[in-house]
Amino acid sequence: MNHVPDDAVDAIDAFGEGILYGAPPPVSERLRSDLRLRIAAPDGGRSAPCRFETEHARAPETLRERGSFVRTIVDGIDDRLAAWGIQTPETYRHAATVDGTHRYEGTLEW
Repeated sequence: MNHVPDDAVDAIDAFGEGILYGAPPPVSERLRSDLRLRIAAPDGGRSAPCRFETEHARAPETLRERGSFVRTIVDGIDDRLAAWGIQTPETYRHAATVDGTHRYEGTLEW
């Protein structure tokens, strides 16, 4: 997985394995100094909210509009989730800005 930290890969793998056994743990990982990934543990359903948080001067409508390097990281995350049979959203949309941190959200399904 190009540009995705090993700790994030391990956390996604634990989440995917947890889905198989019925108890996926939440994911909270730093992907780079200004980008974080958060996946909530599902509450018994077959979906979970997924959020990327970023600090930047601007907040485009979608996360991948932040540029090719961010797009590469997000694509790597989505590919790893897909390997576990988890469907990712087509896009992560800007949902809010809280204390200067832009939140991009989507829903994962399996």
